[in-house]
Amino acid sequence: MKNDKSTQGIIFNIQEYAVQDGPGIRTTIFLKGCPLRCRWCCNPEGQSPHAELMWSKPLCRRCKQCISWCPENAVSTDHEGYPLFKRNICHSCVNHTCEKKCPVGAIKIVGKHWSAQALYERIKTNALFYRNSNGGITLSGGEPFAQPEFVKEFLIHCETTGLSVGVETCGKFDWNRVKDFIDRFDFYYFDIKCMDTEIHKFVTGQGNEAILENLRRLAAINPERIIVTIPVIPGINATAEMITETADFCKDIGITQIRLLPYHALGKFKYHALDRKYLMEDDLSVWQTDLEMFKTTILSKEIHCWIE
Repeated sequence: MKNDKSTQGIIFNIQEYAVQDGPGIRTTIFLKGCPLRCRWCCNPEGQSPHAELMWSKPLCRRCKQCISWCPENAVSTDHEGYPLFKRNICHSCVNHTCEKKCPVGAIKIVGKHWSAQALYERIKTNALFYRNSNGGITLSGGEPFAQPEFVKEFLIHCETTGLSVGVETCGKFDWNRVKDFIDRFDFYYFDIKCMDTEIHKFVTGQGNEAILENLRRLAAINPERIIVTIPVIPGINATAEMITETADFCKDIGITQIRLLPYHALGKFKYHALDRKYLMEDDLSVWQTDLEMFKTTILSKEIHCWIE
């Protein structure tokens, strides 16, 4: 997959025939690396910029093949016979023998290197589906703009054949590294998680000042292409006051579209697979009546709004 003449990137998933990441039939490409550590993140395997090992206990047969084949002696067993991985060693492994030798697919290395050229060659085979459905490619993550050179080259390849490209961003990126190509996307899903910077820092690890400034800059270029995404999280931003403040901010900078994404815990199992702790409470949910109220509030600001 490598091509030394083309910019290299690291990707953890390619989802074909996606219908929820923009208009039409799309291929969603998930890039690794994100500056935020959102407590509710449903793709935690996209946070680190490096390849990582994920292990599925339900699939594991305790056959110990991973122990036998590991060239670094980085695998032992717990009292039940399940493998224990020395992940600090696994993170620097380039052989990935355990993944290859696991007979049931319980071990998966997330994060594969691609050249921009090779990735384009892979996805362009679906060009007919994209064009017939007014679809295309959506770059997601992780944070796509954490790999700006790779994204730029891939975008250029897509432009040569007229393929539509959209991007999903957390908004935390270096504007100077993307300013010469950020105006060339067909749409932007831009997250606003919380308007209170102290709360934002507590739940994501970063304040929101740079995020809001990047949104202002982007809105000055392409406001009609921006869809602000609000992940509605109980106890964090699921209040009428917070939604109103977010809608007012969007209206002030000319944004006319907001989508609401209610909290879910569908990615919780991934934390165990990565040997991490899931920090959200187990019984959180968003009432549909609250979502409808938030939608009505946003619509009252003359901003198009929908719930996904």
